[in-house]
Amino acid sequence: MNKVKFFKYIVFIVILGTILFWAYPAGKESNEHLTSSQYDAIVHQYEAIKRAEQSNLKDILLQIVNERLKCYLNTSEYSLRLSECRKQYEYDILRAARENLKSSPSLGEFMLCIQNCPLAYSFCNGEELVEGKSIDCRNIEILCIENCLDMFWRGSSLNEGTN
Repeated sequence: MNKVKFFKYIVFIVILGTILFWAYPAGKESNEHLTSSQYDAIVHQYEAIKRAEQSNLKDILLQIVNERLKCYLNTSEYSLRLSECRKQYEYDILRAARENLKSSPSLGEFMLCIQNCPLAYSFCNGEELVEGKSIDCRNIEILCIENCLDMFWRGSSLNEGTN
């Protein structure tokens, strides 16, 4: 088996594990399984991300996603990915939103929402592997960020004279 194909299978297995772990509710007994409503919620959220529209922040967000991917590539330890790469990723998104949007965010919900955007990238990679499509999954991650911006940042205007 060639290295690329082997790598894709590993990515698919990791994505599948991530999906199951992400959807597993905390505090449940280990013998319970993912319910159809939980699965439906995950699918619904991913489909909503794919329907989001890109804004004028696309180039900035693409740069942020590329930096996250480069950091992940250079960091093999999962805990460092979370403490360094993910922290910088979230900070860069927050900074870009503050500099480019003039509305009042629901900041806590926004920050929780963008934490799932790298998962959207992983879901896309799994979809690409299973369906054999050539997809630029960075765009799916960008759409996830845009979706979070739409839900928790855009639309509430700031009072005149405040920042």
